[in-house]
Amino acid sequence: MADEALARIDELLLIQQRNHRDLAEMIEQYRSMVFDADDTGPDEVRRVASMLPGGRYHVLTTHLRETWLVLQADLVRLFPQDDEGPPPG
Repeated sequence: MADEALARIDELLLIQQRNHRDLAEMIEQYRSMVFDADDTGPDEVRRVASMLPGGRYHVLTTHLRETWLVLQADLVRLFPQDDEGPPPG
């Protein structure tokens, strides 16, 4: 049972890692869009700014947040706290 739970936690952490990389790439694309728009003029910068961060960003950040909640719940189930309160830190 613990091995399966640890494997699930590892899988979720890998997903988080991949999603954070995707998010970083997306933000780099946004940076490029802004710099490219700056060459065109202020109207283009405003147009680009009005469409950021975009739907894909919102979906990905929601998925990241929800996956962290699942990870936390899995860890609590795997390592239940005793009655002395939460661990330090």
